[in-house]
Amino acid sequence: MINMLLGCSVTLVLFFVMRRLNHRWRSPVLNPVLLCIVLISACLLISDIDYIDYRNATTPISFFLEIAVVALALPLYQQLHAIRPYLVLICACSFVGISSATLLAFLLCQLFSASTALSASLMALSVTTPITLIVTDSLNGLPGVAAIMVILIGVLGGVFGLSLLSLAGVTQPQAKGIALGVACHAIGTAAAMEHHPAAGAFASAAMIISAVITASWVPVLFTLLQGIIS
Repeated sequence: MINMLLGCSVTLVLFFVMRRLNHRWRSPVLNPVLLCIVLISACLLISDIDYIDYRNATTPISFFLEIAVVALALPLYQQLHAIRPYLVLICACSFVGISSATLLAFLLCQLFSASTALSASLMALSVTTPITLIVTDSLNGLPGVAAIMVILIGVLGGVFGLSLLSLAGVTQPQAKGIALGVACHAIGTAAAMEHHPAAGAFASAAMIISAVITASWVPVLFTLLQGIIS
């Protein structure tokens, strides 16, 4: 068992240290979220501390993180005048992105003969964890698998997303923001905010729209795809 003060203190100190390293060297590999996940996991394994104990000890951090997501609305508000003319385009990009991700995940599951439950767990991975869990539960999927994959996608997008977009020839911060907001939810949006204010604003808008599209469209699309295969 670890007490709440120790768990929260160690976690916060570790995050701020990793953040300082990231600001000093500016390397995608030094992403604070990624490093904290790796180091905390290693510490738990080495110290033989049960994850449930660690989760209970860091409950205040989890609570305030959920509230902190609201801060993503700030760049959206500040850049609202720039976003408004492109709102229809952002909606279209979000719809295409979510639909493409769902279709690709479904085809890969069919290619590797994955079970229906596993397929359902991989249909909604481009949004925040709470919405993913709701959609996964409605499709009779495996919430644990969905949660792990959402976090993994977010971290990978935060670490490599901007570099991959630059390699693909995407230069406008607005376009980078939309891509990260659609594909990598809150973690990708946070990376976009650090990259450029406009990227953060467009990522916030794309993330919100993608959440609505995922909750309303993905269950319908998954049912249609299942019907076609059957």
